[in-house]
Amino acid sequence: MKFIVDLTMGKLVKWLRIAGYDTVFYNSANPDKLIEIASREDRTILTRNSGFIKKKKNSLEEKGIPHLLLASDSVEEQLKETVNYFKLDLKESSFTLCIDCNKPLIHISKEDVLGKVPDYVYQSYNEFVRCENCKKIFWGGTHKERMEEKLMNLFQQKMIDWLYIVL
Repeated sequence: MKFIVDLTMGKLVKWLRIAGYDTVFYNSANPDKLIEIASREDRTILTRNSGFIKKKKNSLEEKGIPHLLLASDSVEEQLKETVNYFKLDLKESSFTLCIDCNKPLIHISKEDVLGKVPDYVYQSYNEFVRCENCKKIFWGGTHKERMEEKLMNLFQQKMIDWLYIVL
């Protein structure tokens, strides 16, 4: 499932990407363009804008664009509502997308990160991934544990063991 999130929920974009869901951030007030992108890219619209949903409901239904009106200001509640409504699986693809540019992460060898990560990171970790688009390198660490704990607390699900942090 792919999402497009309107300009009021930038933090939700990050967490959906962490969960492994292709998510783009739409930062314009043009509702017709939002609908056009969602239709063209087969994306589900997530919004907090009830006026948009009321005004464009017929257009969304005619074009078969799935959408969800989220009620909460809290990113945790928005994520819970999205996951529960669409029955998203957080175990299957978590931590497979770059949280900055939404592109897939690929495994790279430890030798390939020599000189590109701090020495203590190179000495402490054996597995690394990189975003081929923005070239950021990710590895497991304490940031991983905090994100995993947050997701587990939200959903009471066992997450995968392989999680990453941003360089």
